[in-house]
Amino acid sequence: MITESHCIARFASGWRALTGLLAAATTAFALPAAAAAQEEWLSLGSKHWSPTVFSKTGAGTENAVAEARVTRAAIEGWCANWTPGDRDCVRSQLSTPEAKKTWRATANCIKGRITAVDGNTYTLAGRWDNADIGGGRTRWRDASGQIVGRDNASGGLGISQQWEVLCPATAASARPAAPSSSGVQRPAQSAATTAGFTVGETVYARYGAAWVRGKVTRISRVSGAKGPELAYNVTLENGERGLLPAHMMRKTQGR
Repeated sequence: MITESHCIARFASGWRALTGLLAAATTAFALPAAAAAQEEWLSLGSKHWSPTVFSKTGAGTENAVAEARVTRAAIEGWCANWTPGDRDCVRSQLSTPEAKKTWRATANCIKGRITAVDGNTYTLAGRWDNADIGGGRTRWRDASGQIVGRDNASGGLGISQQWEVLCPATAASARPAAPSSSGVQRPAQSAATTAGFTVGETVYARYGAAWVRGKVTRISRVSGAKGPELAYNVTLENGERGLLPAHMMRKTQGR
């Protein structure tokens, strides 16, 4: 485990709340590590809370199904992040039809088709390059044959996230390495990097009492308690940035 002092020494300037984040990491972590690793959710968009999966069947098959409902804890975290100081946020969000809804996504993992939470069906169209956010993640084509963009408004990466829940083995398959400036293909990622986070990947990082969306910009190898370990430079949507250990990050599968 990367020590707190090591992380503090490497934090980029500007992340003003990170000292408090590290001090609270062992006591205010939202979920125990084991539970956090097991929790899954379905993305409703980068600026929307996301429901937690309570039922999943057929993962990786022709009939993968996931159902999810939002939890009060997820809404509390969302309110703390997006509307801090709004004491009515949690109540008003819980009273919406969306918060009372069971969200459902299905997929044929063999043929590369998904019916996302929006009710529309999409066809797998390869993977995104590393020119922008979401490099290496699945790319999707809608019913009209158009590629669904990976920008927030288009929501293509939200479909990718739902696919990752339904078809984890397919989603975790080797991603193509980006070519270097000389045109020579870079070596494949190490097993440790592939199992964790990748450059360009959108993640949630622990920031004070909330999880804030951000992007991995660099992977560093640091000295941990048990030898060399990976740490991740993350730039958050709120403008802050820093070097984080993996246990203070999680995949963008919801919130």
